[in-house]
Amino acid sequence: MSSLKSKSIYQNLIILTLIIHFLGLQAQIENLQISKEVTVDKLYAGLLSNTNLNYTSKNESSSSSFQFGARVKLKLIPQLITIRSFGVFKSVEGQQPKFFKNFETIITPNKSIAIHFGVMATPTTELRPNPTTSKSQIETNAEKTILGGKPGIKFNYLLGENYTLSYGVHNHNNHLGQHFKLKYKRIVVSSFFERNKIFLVGKWKFKKGNILITHSSNNLAFSTIIPITSKYSFYLDSEYDANQDKQRHLEFGVRRLFTQHNSIKGFLSIRYNTLLNNVQASLFIHI
Repeated sequence: MSSLKSKSIYQNLIILTLIIHFLGLQAQIENLQISKEVTVDKLYAGLLSNTNLNYTSKNESSSSSFQFGARVKLKLIPQLITIRSFGVFKSVEGQQPKFFKNFETIITPNKSIAIHFGVMATPTTELRPNPTTSKSQIETNAEKTILGGKPGIKFNYLLGENYTLSYGVHNHNNHLGQHFKLKYKRIVVSSFFERNKIFLVGKWKFKKGNILITHSSNNLAFSTIIPITSKYSFYLDSEYDANQDKQRHLEFGVRRLFTQHNSIKGFLSIRYNTLLNNVQASLFIHI
């Protein structure tokens, strides 16, 4: 079994290496001008390899995942109508491959207003990493509590140089969900209302790090990535269920970043899950 796992990891590593070699571009790859009307504004490929040691069972295990995706914009009518779509393929060892996609039309009658409709990120989903970025492949447990993209319509209004207000109406599996979002510089707060459910999320981004808090039905989740030096960062991820007075998730760790290379970025990390009594060492590389 271990030889099969090693083979899977090496196959994913070879695929990523070939992509890097043939593209010869910088990470993250953005804004590739295909023609006057078409732009690949995001192109991503990444490999994540995990090795686990459980101190309770004394067992070790390993896994790997490979993710590849692209987002394309078509200027149907310049300065007015844009078509935007992404497609993402994710392969996790031992699981069925997953595909993520969206397709939206964006109308911008002026510089302050943008109207989106289609299958897309809701205003709340925008606080979760975009699937065509490296942060999506390593998203925290707290980020995973935020729902994914849904069919609907949303409005973005630029209130000033630093403020953006968003409102969206989306189909939540045949239930209406109303979304609100306010962004001020690097601070974003958002919420959605669905029947008797209220979901709240706040995020503060800073250089090479962020703090995220979500709340729903007495469930509180928190994650943060804090830079220690230019090469090291601290990681904390937790979730608490107030109804059952129970900690659902708690882990922390350190990442050693390598970000200076033109084509490859990523990190080596080690983290500890207190509930599972599990230590996980990871290698993450991406373009």
